[in-house]
Amino acid sequence: MTSTYTTEPTTGESYTSLATTYSVQINTAELELVAFLMGIPDDSRLSTAQAVRRRTTREAYRYAHAADIAQRMPTLFSHFRDDGRYSVDHLDAIWSRINRHATALHAAGADVPQCLDAAVALGIANWIRTTGITALTAIADVADEVLTAVAPLIVETTEKEEAATVSLTRRGSRFTLDCGSEFVADALWSSISSAALDVRREALTDHADQTAKTAPPSPPSPPSMSRCRGEVALGALGGRRDQLKVTVNTYRMRDDGPAYILGTGWVSPATGAELTAIARHIRELPPLGQVPPTDAYRFTTVQRAHIEGRDGHCRFPGCEIPADDCEHDHLVNSPHTDPDSDGSTSVTNGICLCRNHHTLKTAGIWEPTTPDDALTLHWHGPGGIRATTVAAGPLSPAGHPG
Repeated sequence: MTSTYTTEPTTGESYTSLATTYSVQINTAELELVAFLMGIPDDSRLSTAQAVRRRTTREAYRYAHAADIAQRMPTLFSHFRDDGRYSVDHLDAIWSRINRHATALHAAGADVPQCLDAAVALGIANWIRTTGITALTAIADVADEVLTAVAPLIVETTEKEEAATVSLTRRGSRFTLDCGSEFVADALWSSISSAALDVRREALTDHADQTAKTAPPSPPSPPSMSRCRGEVALGALGGRRDQLKVTVNTYRMRDDGPAYILGTGWVSPATGAELTAIARHIRELPPLGQVPPTDAYRFTTVQRAHIEGRDGHCRFPGCEIPADDCEHDHLVNSPHTDPDSDGSTSVTNGICLCRNHHTLKTAGIWEPTTPDDALTLHWHGPGGIRATTVAAGPLSPAGHPG
């Protein structure tokens, strides 16, 4: 017996058609959200985007920037929205190219930014009409080209400021050093690489000696140049473990269990035990039911530890700031600050909010309520937005029963 299998032919064209269809739908949905954000006050756009998207803060900024450009360039935005090939990233890229010159533009006077917005929008529209090219990098380059042609002094001022300015930023475990100048960056890279090469040579020598003395399997391979550069930089900055003196807020349920580090997440039992062994202060937290309210305005140390351990991070939708970098806020206002309110200073009436979202809550722009003693927060915000967050820290009974 012979079996014959027949399959439908699949062509590159069909995949291209499918991809185009989905990309248009996604782009359209993104720009619909941008259009909605245009109706939100400027000072609330970022928080609204965070609440709607529930992703990274960087993504919320993309939408807030896109809404800003859409409001400043309504005709161009209308074309983007109707076309279907443009995403929120196109608008964010235009915003970034113009905002690079924010300081110089502010010093130039109120009328200059508006004139440049109009020039950039016209230049991009003409480019698209003439070339039909919609690539994000091309659109961003057109914005730069217009800026250098229309406002060369503004661009020159920015370039001089950047060359004279250095900055160091952090995102998680990554640090970004902006040297301001290519010349400075080249010199620093050469110096670090030279020191790293010495480190790697020493590691290669040690590896050869160990290989000669050790029966198979051979010892681990020596570190790469990239790692050696990192070791050199850490050593110069005092970042080696034996050089550090830091505060690490860690929660452990059992001595032999994993540990939770605020801002990092769960780590292995071995790492938790190591942190416990070198800790200068360890606090045994009582059960929640044994943590009484206080008549004072400030939360007690034990209350704060419970609130941070329950929340894990800022309780605003989409915010990633660790709880120990947040402020401790009364969900229902304390009578110490609002005589007409009766909010207690207790774990069940305390929440962690970063400074920005604490300010928005205090201003009444965002209002949280809870049905279960702050475990769940229902947020009401601008434009009728509704969002819910549930405490996700190591002490939260929502995710860690018992």
